[in-house]
Amino acid sequence: LDDKKRTTFLKRVLGPEGVNQDLEVGRVGAIISLSKNRLIDERGFAAEAEGPFMKKVAEAFRVYEEWKRKEALLDYDDLLIRCWKLLKNDKRVLRHCQERFGYILVDEFQDTNLAQFEIIRLITPPQENLFVVGDDWQSIYGWRGAAPENIIEFDRIFPEAVTIKLEQNYRSTKAILQSAGRLIAMNQLRTEKTIWTRNPEGMPVELIDAEDPEREAASIVDRLKSLVRGNGTRFSNVSILYRTNAQSRALEDECIRQKVPYHVVGSLGFYDRREIRDMIAYLRLIHDLDDDEAMLRIVNVPSRYLGKSFIRELEGTARAKGKSLFISLGGRFSRPYMARSAGLFQKLIMGLRYDYEKKLPDLLGRIRRLTEYDRYICRDEEVTPDDSRIQNLNELAVALARFERIEDFLFYVDQVKARMRETTTDDRVNLMTLHKSKGLEFAVVFLAGCCQGLLPHQRSLDGGDLEEERRLCYVGMTRAMERLYLSYPKTYQGKPMPVSQFVGEALPESAEGHEGRKTG
Repeated sequence: LDDKKRTTFLKRVLGPEGVNQDLEVGRVGAIISLSKNRLIDERGFAAEAEGPFMKKVAEAFRVYEEWKRKEALLDYDDLLIRCWKLLKNDKRVLRHCQERFGYILVDEFQDTNLAQFEIIRLITPPQENLFVVGDDWQSIYGWRGAAPENIIEFDRIFPEAVTIKLEQNYRSTKAILQSAGRLIAMNQLRTEKTIWTRNPEGMPVELIDAEDPEREAASIVDRLKSLVRGNGTRFSNVSILYRTNAQSRALEDECIRQKVPYHVVGSLGFYDRREIRDMIAYLRLIHDLDDDEAMLRIVNVPSRYLGKSFIRELEGTARAKGKSLFISLGGRFSRPYMARSAGLFQKLIMGLRYDYEKKLPDLLGRIRRLTEYDRYICRDEEVTPDDSRIQNLNELAVALARFERIEDFLFYVDQVKARMRETTTDDRVNLMTLHKSKGLEFAVVFLAGCCQGLLPHQRSLDGGDLEEERRLCYVGMTRAMERLYLSYPKTYQGKPMPVSQFVGEALPESAEGHEGRKTG
């Protein structure tokens, strides 16, 4: 089962023919995967499950495994857990693997999970020729099972091991390393290292504050344009980093406004994301009932059981009568349920047209409520640490507030898409999440959105892993070779946001006078 087929399979498990529970597919899948990576099977999970939600997940876990066995299927996590069980229970196979692999090298060791680590422990004897490379300060994948303890506890588990600390940094200036070092020193779970460099002192790390994300983006783009003009820095050697994908919207809009070439690394641009395109299609159809392209995109979003057969009949009716697809919804269909669902959709859109004069954020909110779109999109959402479709939709509401009329917004979106098509140069500013930046380096880095609730993310403040958030911030800071800027908006999506505690830890003098929690 690849990831796509696994998601489809989980939908069946959670549907009427399975456990029939209204659970988010992405969240359930992530919990199951994390459990397996920690060597906990469905029985072990059920034994530890507490509370109604986790008990529902335990039942889904059980049915998921049962159905996979019946259909002779394995997912990627099964490959690890089955390998571990085979090596643990079959001495002949274990001996064969130990003899087969005389030397074992593991790169990015800080990102290994428990299952991977236990497999390594089993096949390393008797030669004990194990060589691992890693940096626990850059362990940022705990959400998918990575355990920095594997590298921190390595000397205890392998007492004969020799540790070689690579403490010289060849990338960043002294000023950048000093700030990043102060930050990571706040973590309790870490190995002791003294990072140093022969690079020059360089410019101090700068702190930028702004009233809101739009003005933050304007300050960032103003500065990077100044660097390109004055220092000869190329756009492609500049990166703007942020914690969540939704934050790219203000930055993309500002790059468009100031005619700065950019691309979003490892993700779609804001206006190309699925949920944003769905909402734009609703707005297009509300604005123009003859927009057949928009109509086809959303007539079955969320599902109204109006599939390919319905579309064929609808297109046939529209061609025969020379009318738009939307007007043709009132025609005859072969199945009563088609006519019923088509009529309800037509009524929905006509009702929304009466709200045409509403403020656009209010109209968007009404579309989301009447279609139960948030529930629909969350059910299918894959759980990742830097993406939330709901946050993207909330960010769309912020973008819409700048426009008086639907047609003005739609014209702007068309301009954005045209500008992106026309951009052919490779000399573009790099926009990406902190997770996507790992392993990369840039002359100039702007780390945007350094406020409590974004970085560190609210999940970590609500009981998640704050130390992993700090490691993530450290990774972002150490992408910079020459210049590093930390920025934060005082409000985000209309809510007040205190400056990140990480700013106070990394830049104690610059952060003085800014309100923010500074806990370790």
